Amino acid sequence: MDRSKCIKVLTYIYLFPFIVIIGFNVFNSLTRTTYFELYQYIESAKYKWDNPILILIATAAVLLLLFFIIQTKKPSVDNISKISLMWAGSFCLGAVLLFRCIAKCDSEFLSLAAKNFLQDDYQALMAGGYLYHYPFQLGFTAVMEFVYKIFGTENFIVFELLNIVCIVNAVRILGQITLELFEDEHVYKLEMMLSMGMFPFFLLATFIYGDIPGWCMGINAIYRVIRYLKTENHTELFKASLWLAVGIVMKTNLSIVLVATAIIVILHAIEKKNIKILLPLIGLLIISQMGTLFVNQVFKMRTGQELPEGIPKIAWVAMGMQESDGDATAPGWYNGYNTSVYSECGYDRELTINTCMNDLKQSLKELISNPRHGLWFLYHKFTSQWNDPSFLSMLTNEWYSRNVEPQSDAALFFLYGNGRVLLLALMNLYHFLIFLGAGIWGIGYLKKWKLETSYLVLNIFGGVMFHMIWEAKSRYVLLYFILLLPLAASGYISLFHRLQKLSMKAVSQA
Repeated sequence: MDRSKCIKVLTYIYLFPFIVIIGFNVFNSLTRTTYFELYQYIESAKYKWDNPILILIATAAVLLLLFFIIQTKKPSVDNISKISLMWAGSFCLGAVLLFRCIAKCDSEFLSLAAKNFLQDDYQALMAGGYLYHYPFQLGFTAVMEFVYKIFGTENFIVFELLNIVCIVNAVRILGQITLELFEDEHVYKLEMMLSMGMFPFFLLATFIYGDIPGWCMGINAIYRVIRYLKTENHTELFKASLWLAVGIVMKTNLSIVLVATAIIVILHAIEKKNIKILLPLIGLLIISQMGTLFVNQVFKMRTGQELPEGIPKIAWVAMGMQESDGDATAPGWYNGYNTSVYSECGYDRELTINTCMNDLKQSLKELISNPRHGLWFLYHKFTSQWNDPSFLSMLTNEWYSRNVEPQSDAALFFLYGNGRVLLLALMNLYHFLIFLGAGIWGIGYLKKWKLETSYLVLNIFGGVMFHMIWEAKSRYVLLYFILLLPLAASGYISLFHRLQKLSMKAVSQA
């Protein structure tokens, strides 16, 4: 077996299960929906049956419209791109101005810490403080402090405008990723049109947190790595490392992208029989950590002491394997375990690790000893995240605007009235549309294998696996859903071409 075939076989280790997962999501999205009721104070996932016939009819109608647009010469590729980007920016700005969200929950703690930092008050980093528990949040707290220093404290609109810029840029780069992977203007046009339905992504423009900027930088890093795999230009890896350096400061879960990149560059080096390729990879691994090291060093100098190590990561794994708390949460969702166990152990990390390991072993023992219940646990943990078409965007806007008075009639219409029902229905249809397209792509991909596309899949697969082990939340997996768009567009274009051939064959035979 030559090296290229060997690398191809190695990628099958995750490509096969990925395609199976997508197929399961197609069926699950068609038949059921995960949803969250109004007026909640914790995320309590509930489930309901869908109307498959109605969804299939609506999907067919949407696809017919999209393919009709693609076949016409107008609008052009450039115009489609401009319309898509303008739509994304306008939708986001409309949500920001309409809901007038403020910092709540975790972002409220970060906002308070940032305000205190301006007064040289570092209590948040002391024992019992929020950042003492979660020092990985220090990066976005530093960004908040910087913004407050320039624009004034609690000037939340600045963060929301930053989110809009990041969302528009992410939409643009997803289009570039599509062009790089498939080199087909039709696929690109369809992907840009499909991107106009990313309502969960757009609605989170109001979310004052590190998610949106982090995701944007992660998508840019993925694009640069794809460019590197195609051109072997080491400058692309350097650019990817810079995007990751800043992105990980905003969202530490972008380490999934870093791991996927390391794996694929190693496979690329083996395929090319060039060990020198690993040198730029070492540079990427080092540079990608520089942003976090810089922020930590600055605060170490400011406080004059070592920064806290925070809750051990194993606490999130232990929490992610715990049962749901009655109707309060879904399996593996946040239940306060990581904070409480750290406090109960007197902030002793070694004792906390031992306690978490014992709790994790007990959870795994119970799941393994009862395989039927273990499958139920995994199914509900997976479904609670991946089968929520809103990805918590609606609930987040409700929470973060709940204490803003008075809300306009239009805001109330979309937050609590029929506007909310309409948005959820559109997101439910879009959810199935993207999974179906990705599923169609998956059926034919193994015959058209490329390392660059396998790299994109590895990022998505890594996100799926990570949040099956880690703390669960449907908002966390939105990035990986977004990354399905290029695959879905390719899948639908291939289906369209096949249908065209069949119709031409039928006509010729007639």
